[in-house]
Amino acid sequence: MTDLPVTDTAGQRCSSSSDRRSLLTLLWATPLYWLRIFPAVTRELRRWQSLAQQIPDPQLRALALAKLSDERASAEGAAAFAILAARRRRLRVTRACVAFEVLYDYLDALGEAHPTLANNRRLHAALTAAVDADHALGAFYDLHPHSDDGGYLDALVLACRTDLGALPNTSAVASQLREIALRSGEAQSRNHATLTGDDRLRDWASDAAADWPELEWFEFAAGAGSPLGVFALVAVASHPRTSGPDAAAVADAYFPWVAALHWLMESVVDHADDLRTGNPSYVARYGSGQAAADRLAVVAARSARDLAALPHQRRHRLLLAGMVALNLVHDDARHELARGVATTVRAAIGPAIAPFLVMLRARGAAKQLRRFRRRRPAAAGSRPHGRR
Repeated sequence: MTDLPVTDTAGQRCSSSSDRRSLLTLLWATPLYWLRIFPAVTRELRRWQSLAQQIPDPQLRALALAKLSDERASAEGAAAFAILAARRRRLRVTRACVAFEVLYDYLDALGEAHPTLANNRRLHAALTAAVDADHALGAFYDLHPHSDDGGYLDALVLACRTDLGALPNTSAVASQLREIALRSGEAQSRNHATLTGDDRLRDWASDAAADWPELEWFEFAAGAGSPLGVFALVAVASHPRTSGPDAAAVADAYFPWVAALHWLMESVVDHADDLRTGNPSYVARYGSGQAAADRLAVVAARSARDLAALPHQRRHRLLLAGMVALNLVHDDARHELARGVATTVRAAIGPAIAPFLVMLRARGAAKQLRRFRRRRPAAAGSRPHGRR
């Protein structure tokens, strides 16, 4: 007699139930984001754009405005962490996350423009100042050739402090926020300094990664540079019952694996441009597109597993899926390496990523249609001014 295949019906029921709960989380979070959080992001970005337009120094003004335009999606993604926040404090969490992301992107531009290690360290001290009210202001530009920003950088720092300080449990997350800000600033500073031939990033990351032997040094460096943990901690600080151990659990869940995936996926998007310009690339260090695709699937699976241990784990995993999807649909993620990574990482994240890909692609198509309509020639029978 031939043995019949055994079906794990209990496992299937558990998986099906989990999928239903994940779908319900998505159905709850989607209108919350688009109807409440996203409009607040738009208002905040307009506010920062208005301030950036008033920067006296033309080079600093150009850098600030370019980053606000080019990195809008990053600010929108940072604000998505407000789905983790207490309902009455979502607006403050949104504002704090947007301000920190805008600050981070502006420092990135300043650091790339003048990439010495000393200048970058001085500039990136602003990240720590943004989450630590005791940190002094005013010295961030000391080693930079341009400094007349009309108070723009200090305004970003103070905005983070103000909204973070108004949350009920900032003290519970304070040490973790400082640790992430310091680590991120050091990683970004050393990464930018490689443009000058300073290769101390590898030595620093290799030493610092000793507690995570499963990670390559550049994977640790990528995770160290990511600000993702800041957004998660700002959100949990909005809950009155958040404790020090709660904050530590969130920080440990996001670093190093989730943070590494965040920055490695960004590196995938930038890969073709980095090859063209000669900028350092984390993902290029894998040596081949297949090696990168295989390894990033492992990093993605480990990220999902770490987040599954947190309270409200479905919200955290939803944010993970959204972050990955945001990178996969990026206009610059159409090269061969990105396509290979998309296949393996999508499989590792699971079905939760599919709705994000649909929504983000539809949004991208709508944007392209609006741009096309703005560029469309005048209707037949009329002539643009100046044309004969």
